[in-house]
Amino acid sequence: MTDQASTLRVIQGGKPMLPVTRRALAISGGKGGVGKSTIAVNLAVAYAQAGTRTVMLDTDLGMADLNLLLGVAPDKSLLDALGGTPIEDVLVSAHGISLVPALNGSYLLSTIGPSAQQRVIELVSGLADRFDTLVVDVAAGIGQAQTTFGGATADAIVVVNPEPLSMADAYACLKTLSTQEGVRHAFVLPNRVASRSQAEELVARLGALVTRFLDISITGLPAIPADPCVVEAAQYGIPLLVHAPGSPAARAIRQLTRSLATLVPETATWWRTPRAQGETR
Repeated sequence: MTDQASTLRVIQGGKPMLPVTRRALAISGGKGGVGKSTIAVNLAVAYAQAGTRTVMLDTDLGMADLNLLLGVAPDKSLLDALGGTPIEDVLVSAHGISLVPALNGSYLLSTIGPSAQQRVIELVSGLADRFDTLVVDVAAGIGQAQTTFGGATADAIVVVNPEPLSMADAYACLKTLSTQEGVRHAFVLPNRVASRSQAEELVARLGALVTRFLDISITGLPAIPADPCVVEAAQYGIPLLVHAPGSPAARAIRQLTRSLATLVPETATWWRTPRAQGETR
């Protein structure tokens, strides 16, 4: 695998554009169609372009789409890894990042239970020496698998857009992460917004509900604007940051990585410490 991150370090005179720290982010949204997979892919590409070794994990296990957004056709998937194939042999590389792919249309993979989900986490942990940044794309919904993977990483991001249903589902996602996984902090990322004021209103409204009813705090992130280039990039199977690097949404995603660099401390491990029954974290 070509290490594009190393190449970028050479181009930058040995200094990456972002501090190379260990970080892990799970991108959730509750509602399907809010743009979380697009955000996850382009966030990962932005980290790679900034000089960090980045790997993605697709946990939309039976409806995988990250390979389509990256324009690749994997020969193997997480199902092979769970069956004994070395996780390194499952990786597929594209646009400077590596992907641990799921398998579209696999009922078997989509219905794995808690023990197999924990095994996925263990397998991906074996890649920690090779990569700095882990980005996890979490499937839509608030089922057991989504909640497990959404709350497993050191930091969680919940994507929300101006649609009323998106706000309701983002709240449900935060509630489930809090009550089922004991997550006590999450980032909220407004997506497809028309203005900064609209983004601020989204975060404020969601924050008011969270403060009143949930035992979790949220931090708003710089918003991603509505941008027709996002749809174009998806149609071509090319990440936005490659297809239209100067577009408003691409610039916003690069700004997002810089903001997260100041908000997210380096972690000793990609994963949260699993909690015992009845405990919170």
